[in-house]
Amino acid sequence: MVTETVVEQVVQALARGEGVSAIARAYGLDRKTVRAWRRRGQYVERAGRAGVSQLDPYRAWIAKRAPEVDYNATVLHRELGEQGFKGSVIIVRRAVVPLRAGATPKATVRFETGPGEQAQVDFGQVRVWIDDVQVAAQVFVMTLGFSRRCFAVAFPRQRLREWLGGHELAFQHFGGVTDRVIVDHAKAMVLEHTREAVRWQ
Repeated sequence: MVTETVVEQVVQALARGEGVSAIARAYGLDRKTVRAWRRRGQYVERAGRAGVSQLDPYRAWIAKRAPEVDYNATVLHRELGEQGFKGSVIIVRRAVVPLRAGATPKATVRFETGPGEQAQVDFGQVRVWIDDVQVAAQVFVMTLGFSRRCFAVAFPRQRLREWLGGHELAFQHFGGVTDRVIVDHAKAMVLEHTREAVRWQ
C-alpha cells in the first residue's frame, strides 16, 4: 500500500518533469501506479469495500430481542445458533455494542424492605496479585435490603459450593438470616433459563 507521503513525493517529482520510469525505480513502484497518481494529481484514500456479514439476516431480530435479555451477547448467540447462525459470539458482541449504547437508560427506584426481610446476593470478579502472579478472584457479596450493610468474601471459583459457603459465612457475620435472598441468574445456581421460566439448583 502506497502511503500519503510517498504519493505526495511522486506527484511533486512528476510536477518537476521527472520521468515515470525513473520515479518508479526510485520509489520501488510499478509504472502503472505512478501513471495512476499522475492522473489523480493528489493522494486519494481508497474506499473500503462494504462487507456482507453473516449476521445481516438476523439484525432485525437482534434489535428486538437484545433489550429483552439485557443486551447479553452470550444469550443472543445461543438463540441465534438455534436459528441456524454459524458465526462466533464475538460478531454478536460487536453488533450489540451500538444497540446498548443507543438504549434509553431505565429509571431505577430503590426497592425498600423492612429489617430482616431481604438480602441481595451476587458474585463479581476482580484481579488480585498473589506474590508476583495476577489471578482472578471470585467475590461473593451479600447486601442487606434494609440497612444496605454488605459482606464480601473471595473464592478461587464460582460454583454451587462457593455460593452456599458464601451464604453461610454472611449469615454468621450478620448474626442471623433474612426471610428472602434475592439471587442473580448465576450459572452455578441456575439449571435452565428459558423465556418462560428459570429452574434453580
